Amino acid sequence: MSKFKIDNRTLTLLSAQINLSETFNHTLRSAPRRESIAFRLKVERNQVDTTFTVELSNERHTLTLLNGKKNHLKLADFIEDIANGPIDPAVEPSPQLHAEREYGAFSAYQREQVFGLVCIGGFLDLDLGFELPIRIAVHRTRTRTGITVVMSIGVKSPRTKCFTVCGSDVEMYKKVCESINHLAALATPAAHVA
Repeated sequence: MSKFKIDNRTLTLLSAQINLSETFNHTLRSAPRRESIAFRLKVERNQVDTTFTVELSNERHTLTLLNGKKNHLKLADFIEDIANGPIDPAVEPSPQLHAEREYGAFSAYQREQVFGLVCIGGFLDLDLGFELPIRIAVHRTRTRTGITVVMSIGVKSPRTKCFTVCGSDVEMYKKVCESINHLAALATPAAHVA
């Protein structure tokens, strides 16, 4: 069974379209085989709530939500559930819902890992809730107290940062954390922006 997912572009469009009363056409794609299915979204916005009608092939599904900030995430989960059909919990684990994900969550443990990386150098995959981790490589310079950092997120067209910073371990750590936050903001899906 192919798993259809809403991509970041469609999620951005949904976040704008939930505020309009209109009919929109979208396409869902599956990751491994790049299969696609088209669906139509009809939005009827009222003062208090919004009714969404999703037409997928010969099926029609309706969802009514009170107006709120994360409605596009709930709508995205609803559309993915329709496209992928029912899930057998005995065979497959349930996917993490858009509305429940925490994007850009930089925990204390991860900060500790980054500080250790700054102190001794090395490589780290940092999972901040995105589909892919932020990859960080740190090289300690020998001639003076400093580090060269290369970090990226993505595979096909990755967003990257490369810089050299000098100073104490704490100063360098602050600069690396600041750069991680900037890279996370660049690679942030529409869900995190909302």
